[in-house]
Amino acid sequence: MPLDLVVLCAGRGDRLRPLTDTCPKPLLPVAGATMADRALAACEPLRPVRRLANAHHLPDQISTWAEARLLDHVQVEPVLLDTGGALARLEARGELVSEHLLVHNGDLVHDIDLREPWEQHLRSRAEATLVVVDRPRVNTVVACGEDFAGVLGHPRGPEAPGPGCRARTFSGIAFYRRSVLRGRPDHPWSVKELWHDLLDGQRRVGVWEAPSGRRWSDLGLPEDFARTVREEMSVRGLSNWMDPSAQVAVSARIDERSAVELGVFIGDNAVVEHSILLPGAVVGAGETVRNILRNSGGDIGIEW
Repeated sequence: MPLDLVVLCAGRGDRLRPLTDTCPKPLLPVAGATMADRALAACEPLRPVRRLANAHHLPDQISTWAEARLLDHVQVEPVLLDTGGALARLEARGELVSEHLLVHNGDLVHDIDLREPWEQHLRSRAEATLVVVDRPRVNTVVACGEDFAGVLGHPRGPEAPGPGCRARTFSGIAFYRRSVLRGRPDHPWSVKELWHDLLDGQRRVGVWEAPSGRRWSDLGLPEDFARTVREEMSVRGLSNWMDPSAQVAVSARIDERSAVELGVFIGDNAVVEHSILLPGAVVGAGETVRNILRNSGGDIGIEW
């Protein structure tokens, strides 16, 4: 069954400022690959008919990335529309062609096999299927078996999971039937409203829970970003990461648990300890950086 893909890249990434002042959050690399590229790779096994993205913050950079990856369309949003509004606009403007749609946040790192929830979505004939994970600190999506039962804290959601139900975290990945994307294409609209509209109309919204051993990281906070880079290096058996194209002086010292991405310059006798240097970062000659995230926008302190 054919489907289209939308990678969501419009957010401002305020919690990662000043890094995101000069680079859209989905284009921040994690050990050599941007989060947006990782999203495309995760969805590629499903062979999308059309691959699309949206953009709002620093849209020229998203458009350049999309052109290099041969995406079919980038929807530039002068006003940030939220997920529901973005999907409604794509549908209203005829950019979606398949019966089904896969929507994937552009700022995730995971190893979930998306063929499994896709098969459940088709088998169940649901209008939408939400991929969820178990993260007790932020679990708000109520699931009863394989069915969505509302969002905790939402005006139309339950106060607590009912008997036999559980709370889980929305992963930022979902499948939709294109026919349900009838919203307000020029106004911000939360996708949670769509879920509750479908629920109120007694139309099925499914839930597929990722197995407990799967990796999943939402890189919203600096500590989340640092932890994910550390996990990525561990999975690959690396003590640190240094992109081959980074300009690093021979006399510089890069400690373990540090990552140096492409487009980084490190001068003579500089020292990098427990830090992540992102494109555009400069470490001057003789400078020591410790426990920071840095790019051309500035620094954020982190604890490893």
